[in-house]
Formats: sequence, C-alpha cells, structure tokens
Amino acid sequence: MNKWFWLFLAIACWMGTGFVLFGSYQEPDRSNTSLSGRAERIVSMAPNLTEILFALGLEDKIVGVTLHCNYPPAAAEKPKIGTFWQPNIEAVIAAKPDLVIALGFEQQRSFTERLKRIGYNCLAVNVETVGELFEAVGRIGMATGKQNAANQLVLNIQKKLNELAALVGTEDKVRVLWVVQREPLRVAGRETFINEIIELAGGENAIGQTIYKYPPIGAEQVIASDAQVIIEPSMAKENVSSQQESAIRYWNKFENLSAVMNKRIYVINGDIVSRLGPRLCEGVETVAKCLHPELFRD
Repeated sequence: MNKWFWLFLAIACWMGTGFVLFGSYQEPDRSNTSLSGRAERIVSMAPNLTEILFALGLEDKIVGVTLHCNYPPAAAEKPKIGTFWQPNIEAVIAAKPDLVIALGFEQQRSFTERLKRIGYNCLAVNVETVGELFEAVGRIGMATGKQNAANQLVLNIQKKLNELAALVGTEDKVRVLWVVQREPLRVAGRETFINEIIELAGGENAIGQTIYKYPPIGAEQVIASDAQVIIEPSMAKENVSSQQESAIRYWNKFENLSAVMNKRIYVINGDIVSRLGPRLCEGVETVAKCLHPELFRD
C-alpha cells in the first residue's frame, strides 16, 4: 500500500473523530469558529478555498470571494471582498458572513483575528502540501455540514493520484526545472508543493536542496541542473502561446542544456498548477504529459 492510502486513512479517521491536526503555521484561536455545519453565508479568502467550496457543492452559500477567484467560472460572478493579499474588511462585513474561511499565513491570519475580535466566525486552514490539502477539505467539510462530500472529494483525488502513479511508474525520473519567473530567474525548490507535483508526475526536481523555497539561481546553476524538461506556469491563461514563444527565445541561450537541445520547454496553465486545490490531479496530469508524453498518446 502506498503513502496516499495511509495518508487518506489517517485523514478519514480524523474527520470521523473531529481531531484537529495542526500544520506548520500557528493556528488562530478557534473558540469563536463555527464548526456546527450551519454556515449559510460564507466568505472565501483565496482561490483554492473557493474551488474547494464549489467542489463540496456550497456555491449557493458563497457571498464573497477575492478578485483572483476565477474558477469555476461561476466564482468570478460572486461579490468581491478585495484581493488575496489585501482583503477589504468593510466588504467582508457588508457580505454579512456567518463563516469566513482563510489561509493560515501571516497576512490572512491577522485579518481574521481582526474579524474575530468584532464577532465573526473564522476558520483558518493551511494548504502548503498535499497532506494539508486533504486536511483542509476535511475541516471545511466539518464546518459547513459537508463531511460526506469532503470524504468523497479526498477519496476521488487519492484514487486519481494512485492511477497516475501507476501510469508513470517509479523509474525513469525526468529532471525538471520549474521556473517561477525569469527576470530575475527564480525556480521552485524542493520544500514546496510544486516539488510534490513534479514527483507525483514522475519527475524529480533538477534543483537540489536550497535555503529558500523559491530560490533565485544563476546561469551556472541552470547548466549544473542538467534539466531534461523546463516548465513555466503561465501568468494568464490567454497568454500561454505568446509566453511559450518567449520562453523558447529565452532558454535558447542555454544551447547545451538537455531540455533546450530536445525542445522540451513547456508553458502550462498556471491556475491549474499554482493553486493547491481540487484540480490537483488535473495539474499532475498536465505535468506528467510534459514529462512522459509517450504514455498519453492514446
């Protein structure tokens, strides 16, 4: 049995007992957090949280999302409460939520602390790893009365990941350079969920251990990586083709790099792979098709 079976089993047990597993962030005081399953007006503070709410069938209860929440398409029609980094407290209050769901990083944690001080119910979750995604789905399901749907969502994601793992196998790992930005050049390191996606897709990170999660690198490190595939998430879905062209021009200066010689430079939809949420399997499959195209010809 692989690690995904045991991970799901642990989370299923947690969801049944109501036991809370704490992540790497300091959790806010949850004494004022609604876990009764009676939430009727929900504000979502992040695109991946909005996607989770929709996946759990809670779209009719969402009364506020960020400006960056654009999937599924119906999310873009919801009232806006500011940006991911700078939510507007007046807009949140105007939405009259009985539950605000946020991420656990410092800026959003501080924001929800302000809301709690004036009497609003808040739930903060950490979604920095695949394991934390499963846990967050469970906690949101518990807080909104959607535990069965949350269980099923986690089970479906696990099943698809297992199928992809069986397809790509454990041999022939492809070395991947995952580019976050080009100017200055910055890549995804190994202590990131992007690294998990690479490994789930049958690859390995071409960058070794680094101090930073998304370290800046120079030309010497690019050459030393000997990357077989270069992947860049698009900045906007409609710009994939133009970014592909500019990526090829940019990387052609590293003419001796395996990925360049074999024309294996890919620009993919950034929304799918940059948000750790219900579309995780779609993101993993998208990357797997870049790494092992021969397995997807049919």
